[in-house]
Amino acid sequence: MKTYTRTFPILIHHVDAAGIVFFANYFVFTHDAYEAFLSDIGHGIAKAIEDRAYIIPIAHCEGTYHRPMRHGEVITAHLHLTELRSASFTVETRLTGADNILRATIITQHVCVNSATMKPMALPAALRSALAEYLHT
Repeated sequence: MKTYTRTFPILIHHVDAAGIVFFANYFVFTHDAYEAFLSDIGHGIAKAIEDRAYIIPIAHCEGTYHRPMRHGEVITAHLHLTELRSASFTVETRLTGADNILRATIITQHVCVNSATMKPMALPAALRSALAEYLHT
């Protein structure tokens, strides 16, 4: 069971006038980590878009905010799968500060669909195999 990690700074354009990260940016950070994850396991989004065989849109997302993130902090995204089905998977991303205190938990459910028909299809075998290494049960 692997966990993918990606570290990033909180920049001025991520925060509101109080210096706290605007809530929607938690999803931006999570998706940036997810996109880097797919690329690092050999299944980048750009290639899927170029090939036009399938796409993996988000069908559901939710966020739990535990503590605020502030300008200047360095945050780490810890990403793993909590579910892997034939045509879908669920990702949990935990955002922590340098102090290892949990700032947020973001859950996203992704469904593989045929690009032409937009109907669900089985995950490609190579992608499914790469994802399985990050499945926590």
